[in-house]
Amino acid sequence: MLTQGALALQERALLAQQQRGHIALRFQGALESAFDHYHLTRVRRQLPWVAGSAVVFVLAYALLDFFMTPLGWMTLPLRIAAFVGLLLCYPLMISERVGTAWSWAAYGAAYLISGLSIIAVIYLNISQGVNLPYDGMFLLFCYGYFLLGMPWRLTVSLSWLQLAVFLILGRFFDVPADVLAYQGLFLGCVNLIGSFGSYLLEHSLRSSWLNLRLLELAREQAETENARKLRLLAAASHDLRQPLNAMGLYAEHLSELHPDATTQKISQRLRESVGQLGRMLQSLLDFTRLTLPGQLSVQRAALEVRPFLARLLHEHQDEAGSTVLRLDCPENLWVLTDAALFERLLRNLLSNALRHADARLLLLSAHVAAEDQIEIRVRDDGRGLSVDEQAQVFEEFRQLNNPGRLAERGLGLGLAIVQQLAQLLAHPLQLDSAPGSGSCFRLWLPALAAPAHEVAVAQTPSGLQGCVLLIEDDEAGREALVGLLSRWGCQVLPCTDLISAQQALQNHPVDMLLSDFRLGLALDGLQVLEQLREQVGQMLPALLITAEVTPALSERAAHAHVALLAKPVMPARLRQAIARGLHARQGMTTPSLEV
Repeated sequence: MLTQGALALQERALLAQQQRGHIALRFQGALESAFDHYHLTRVRRQLPWVAGSAVVFVLAYALLDFFMTPLGWMTLPLRIAAFVGLLLCYPLMISERVGTAWSWAAYGAAYLISGLSIIAVIYLNISQGVNLPYDGMFLLFCYGYFLLGMPWRLTVSLSWLQLAVFLILGRFFDVPADVLAYQGLFLGCVNLIGSFGSYLLEHSLRSSWLNLRLLELAREQAETENARKLRLLAAASHDLRQPLNAMGLYAEHLSELHPDATTQKISQRLRESVGQLGRMLQSLLDFTRLTLPGQLSVQRAALEVRPFLARLLHEHQDEAGSTVLRLDCPENLWVLTDAALFERLLRNLLSNALRHADARLLLLSAHVAAEDQIEIRVRDDGRGLSVDEQAQVFEEFRQLNNPGRLAERGLGLGLAIVQQLAQLLAHPLQLDSAPGSGSCFRLWLPALAAPAHEVAVAQTPSGLQGCVLLIEDDEAGREALVGLLSRWGCQVLPCTDLISAQQALQNHPVDMLLSDFRLGLALDGLQVLEQLREQVGQMLPALLITAEVTPALSERAAHAHVALLAKPVMPARLRQAIARGLHARQGMTTPSLEV
């Protein structure tokens, strides 16, 4: 992909050419060469059809001469010779290996061969006392000017050359002056009309090409800008979440170290602020990623609905406050979706209802809507939305009833992300609401039959016992994790890179591996985990913490049997993930690949 500077230079050259115009059918500098290549490529695409019609044209006149004129047997070799000449020119005309000049020369040669063969047939008959009409020349000129598609200068010069040959031979074969004058006048008018018409065609083609190149440059500039945004997104995703992640862990650590009321209150406020900042950052990053084309790919798989919804409701219990959360979903209900993207969608719907609906009850339900569809509803009994408000809630950065832009109520991106994710997943989304009657968001997902074998996951125990090897190059994040894991009862071996981790493994057995994804090394965290597993020769439970939970990384982690946690990490989910891994190490359960 070209740089923005190179694209800007091309754009300036195109705009300057567009402003100057191209009355002489010539572009300046490299633009002429680029247009010539485009013109030839365009003509080559239609060449099989044009060549086919030319072959039919030659064969039809050959047969007509043979059966309808007295000297048909004498003109047949001329027709055959012309046909052979066209066949010889065809490879040069169609091949992309030869240069542009050689290809146009082959086109011109084919046109000239056709015209000279027609002139030869006409005057061979005249020399034997048989007058043939000149309609073959008329058809040839129409063919050359309006069908063959050669450059205007080449077409005009060859057409007038053939007319000149036709008239000169007419004088040589003593064609009556009045007859020759009439033929010359008619064919000359055809050439004039054809010259003007082909000029307009090429002028229009050049104008269209300039506009097309400007559009292509705009697309390339947009793609380059998208790539720059992606680099910025990746940097922000890691660099901003890194200290945020450490802040959240330190807040939890502070709360556990000092149980007095004042410290607990400060820790709670700190956790709430970190949570708000984390949600706002996540919304901005999600929205940016969704608005950039091709950045999210859907990885659909079977998903059991009830435990999935139950987990989401449980994790929103602290946020619910006085709102009652209720689940209505039968057992053994399965859908086809991307679990990670669908979880993000539902989290936004639940958070939106808890923050903005002023509801007493929030019901998350699922039921069979049709033979092949499962309907999932997020219903609240809150204040509801008017028709005008329903049209506004999916707009970016739109917040109803928040004129002060209070930070705890988010950025106004939640439902915009919901709508984009629903479109990406191809899950139809519908909002039903009325003032005073609450709101109901409805989604329809493809239904699946229950898989033949299900893997049971044991409940996470409260106590943590085991040795965790931690790989984290960020000092603040590493110290926060060490303190928190130690408070939970784990023995922690902190390392900064692969070498120190390999040395630690040689001196101490471990029960679980925990690594950051971005380590400032040639290898990423997932590759480091795989190498450490190879060193010990065991499939140790492993957890990867990352600020870049993309579908591609999720797929890599799933293949490697590594659980993923997104930054900023919620301590409760971190504890749950480590507990599952340690229990799996002890043979009590099978580790989940997604946390």
